Amino acid sequence: MPNSDHEKNRVAWNEMVEVHWDHPNQKRKEFLNGWCSLKSIELDAVGDVHGRSLLHLMCQFGMDTLSWARRGAVVTGVDISDRSIKRADELKKLARLDATFVRSDVLDLIGVIDQQFDIVFQSHGTHCWISDMDKWARVVAHYLKPGGVFFIVDDHPIICIREEPPNSYLHKEPIRYSGEPDYCDREHIIETERVEFQHPLSQIVNALINAGLTIEHLGEYDKGYYPIRADWYEKDGYWYPPGGPPMYPLMFSLKARKPQS
Repeated sequence: MPNSDHEKNRVAWNEMVEVHWDHPNQKRKEFLNGWCSLKSIELDAVGDVHGRSLLHLMCQFGMDTLSWARRGAVVTGVDISDRSIKRADELKKLARLDATFVRSDVLDLIGVIDQQFDIVFQSHGTHCWISDMDKWARVVAHYLKPGGVFFIVDDHPIICIREEPPNSYLHKEPIRYSGEPDYCDREHIIETERVEFQHPLSQIVNALINAGLTIEHLGEYDKGYYPIRADWYEKDGYWYPPGGPPMYPLMFSLKARKPQS
């Protein structure tokens, strides 16, 4: 049975993806001219992907997925949003790249795809939409080949203290909101209710350990992947608040491996 909170987010993302599709910040035209949407953190951590199978969880309209395809990976992207998958299929045709896109809630993915992958990848702005970290981690482990690598780079959970009003880092209940601006187009108000979930870093790490994965690296960064406020500035592909890097991390990354046996 579909998760009711995830279904609310599916409806919201069906609206949001149409806002993002044509927004200049998404750099769709630049991507079609060869620009890579992947950033240095994930490129350095994942390394050479030529000929390797890669599953991208929560891929939105697939620009990062297709950037991996350009680097030689055999890619599959998954997203809960119907319209995101429709746009992803459109983008791959426009880019003349090969990829498979599947519509599914990440928590319901087991059984939808009958394959294991060398790499499972998850990128920016995603873990806050997942209600159950333990179930999510079991999905990640299920789809990794023995010896395969999982890599995630995302908002650091501590940035909840920057929200208005601030949230507790250890907040346990779903966070429900509506009638707020889209993060990409601040003039567009998303009226549909959205539901986010606060996961401290320990919960993410322990969920992956409990799913049988070995943590190889945990990184924390004083830079963000998008401007949280309108007055943030960009440098070398990342974003900073006025005054420069803050005294706490804005992003984290994690690399984990599935044991050979």
